[in-house]
Amino acid sequence: IFTPLRNPTKPGNLGWPEVNVNDAIQDSTFNIMLLEQLGLVNELISSTNGNLPMIRANYGSNILATLLGCQLHMMDRELNTLPGALPLAGGIPSIKKMMDKGMPRLDGGQCHNVFECVAHFRNMLADYPKLQQMVRIYHPDFQGVLDIAEVLMGSEIFLAFYDDPAFIRELLAFISEVYIAVVDKYFSLFPPANDDNFHYGWMHKGKIRISLDSCVNFSPDDYREFILPFDKKLINRYGGIIHSCGKIDHFIGILPEIGEGYYGFNLSQYKLNNMETVYASTIDRDILIYNLDPDAAALSAG
Repeated sequence: IFTPLRNPTKPGNLGWPEVNVNDAIQDSTFNIMLLEQLGLVNELISSTNGNLPMIRANYGSNILATLLGCQLHMMDRELNTLPGALPLAGGIPSIKKMMDKGMPRLDGGQCHNVFECVAHFRNMLADYPKLQQMVRIYHPDFQGVLDIAEVLMGSEIFLAFYDDPAFIRELLAFISEVYIAVVDKYFSLFPPANDDNFHYGWMHKGKIRISLDSCVNFSPDDYREFILPFDKKLINRYGGIIHSCGKIDHFIGILPEIGEGYYGFNLSQYKLNNMETVYASTIDRDILIYNLDPDAAALSAG
């Protein structure tokens, strides 16, 4: 609703090939990933969509989970969708052993592909001044601290909140330190311009976007006690916005407690939420909503 429409630009008969996600993920040259991402830019400028053109190293939502030892799980090719990851084999004992080893190498798991891929993007765009000027490279989907913990543990995490809360705190603290180390390395190699960040076609204040998708499964009390301190740590450090899918109106009212650096929120399924609660926790507190569905605004307007 707040995105201006553009006049479509027909780039001619480029014959852009269909790119399968599996091919892009598994290509060690990173050319297929670049082709897939620029294909999205081609679609964008050929439409009336007013979002900003941008690309990323699109390795899915389990990049940091694979860094911590989770096995990447490629989806069936015909699904043409991003990969998942399997919980760390051996459960909590294996996770404790992993944590005892300390900070992992930051080029492990899919992180290796991320750093190499973004470097390749930059090198390739350097030969095309208009692309270099207009197409932003935005940071990969590093998710959020709890999201990574849930991938590591699988459904075992829900019992652990009750059976071993001290371990949960220790795990979330460890993941947050790994998160910071990876993001610091990423920004040291690929600094954000003017301390602004780009994501999914938007531009926003701050450097990161974190996801709280797993928080839909936890009570407000659990969120405030266990998870909020680490989300606060990340947002206070880098500044940015928060995303969450699903029903979020039970914990979104807590997020303003993050304070410094919390600039905006993005939600997906507005029909699952009481939007007046969402607005009271965001725009009424000068926290922007990004990519608001026009139907959601119309519904709230009566």
